[in-house]
Amino acid sequence: MSIQRAVVLLLLVLFGVIFITPKNLYETVLVYERYSAGLEKKSLMLDFGEIVYLENGVKSNETLVFIHGFGMTKESWYRVVDGLEDKYHVIVLDLPGHGESVSTKSLDYSLAQQAKRVSLFLKSKNINEVYLLGHSMGGAIALRYAQAHADNLSALILIASFGMTATKSDGVKLLEVSDTNQLYAVCTKEQFETLFSYIMHKKPYVPEAIQELLLAQKCARRELEKVIYEAMMQDVNLSDVVKNIQIPTLILWGDKDRLTHVDNATLFHHTIAGSQLRLLKDTGHMPPLEKPKKTAELIDRFIGQNINQ
Repeated sequence: MSIQRAVVLLLLVLFGVIFITPKNLYETVLVYERYSAGLEKKSLMLDFGEIVYLENGVKSNETLVFIHGFGMTKESWYRVVDGLEDKYHVIVLDLPGHGESVSTKSLDYSLAQQAKRVSLFLKSKNINEVYLLGHSMGGAIALRYAQAHADNLSALILIASFGMTATKSDGVKLLEVSDTNQLYAVCTKEQFETLFSYIMHKKPYVPEAIQELLLAQKCARRELEKVIYEAMMQDVNLSDVVKNIQIPTLILWGDKDRLTHVDNATLFHHTIAGSQLRLLKDTGHMPPLEKPKKTAELIDRFIGQNINQ
């Protein structure tokens, strides 16, 4: 850690002590991680509403655009971006319906519409060629984008992506037999623990007060996330799209993923000609959070190979 970053962390910790609430402390940590990753928060008003995003100031021929998963936010990518060590121009979106971007029940949250919004965003930024990285639902949105805008892509990087199913995961089986959807109907500590057990192989230590904060935030979003989930499921089968992908593609997957079965990774790999498959050992559905340094390393290696071809 540089001296400058250490000083910033100390100041943020002192701020957290002075104004000590779980929310302040959590937000202080996120501010530091954003600073450490070299990202600045920005916003752009488009015809459907405001997009809040992060961007670094790196001058590079390679632009990486990160798309998070269902119920996640731009913050889920901080440590991956930090691991890339300022080598690339980076943009990280809050998708509509998530984080600080426009979030109303009246929007159409189908994958196709979300991909169109990503396209409008990139056009507004005058960005014509990108590496598009998508995690989970974000991977499916990236595939929808590739379907219509393959000429704008240097490559795809799919991390535990939705879109194809070879084998039902434990999480899918749970959803089929549950009265409530465990991905968005999360308002009790037990439901919160269940969600974590299906998305992460090893739950990280989270202080009790922060867990309560995250639970309250998740519960408050349950009606909106129900709308988003149901819209996403309308066009989540992307088999016809995937078989036509002809751009360089990296597939990253946790070998202990309980939400998108690891067999799905193999199916993607066999369907996308020339794709690379990399499995992360002892990792669940959240490689960007569980193994951010390894995820960044594999992304960097793939981009290097693509540049040198």
